[in-house]
Amino acid sequence: MARVVGIDHLVLSVGDFARSKEFYGKLLGFLGFKLKYEYEDMTGWSNGKTLFWIAAADAQGKRHKYRKGDIGFHHYAFELSSRKDVDQLGVFLEQNEMTVLDPPGEYYGDSYYAVYFADPDGMKLEGMIWAPPVKKRRATTRKKAKTRKS
Repeated sequence: MARVVGIDHLVLSVGDFARSKEFYGKLLGFLGFKLKYEYEDMTGWSNGKTLFWIAAADAQGKRHKYRKGDIGFHHYAFELSSRKDVDQLGVFLEQNEMTVLDPPGEYYGDSYYAVYFADPDGMKLEGMIWAPPVKKRRATTRKKAKTRKS
């Protein structure tokens, strides 16, 4: 039986290749990807485990705007390593005036922490982690017992 061991790559067709290349270059650079392949109408970044590609949509594809809910791509979620990373991604998106759909926060219960945002074509993206909040420890003070010898 064949067994999938991971996702090798994802390719998104985009409406304005130059605009999307700039957007994804910034975003993926922030997320630890490096530019690996660059062609006239396709570009690919890698983080050492997966490749993320964009490709220019063809003439027929450019006639239609992306609409979440159509057949095809719904959204892509980047799994991050901590809630702090999700928060940092939220700050990065705001600082770079990228479209934040839902700010960093808990969704689907307290173990799912995410930020939702859109690319220049309106395609939904997400940075997330499955991890319950870190419990804060209560500060305790220990009184040192003074012992006296009689």
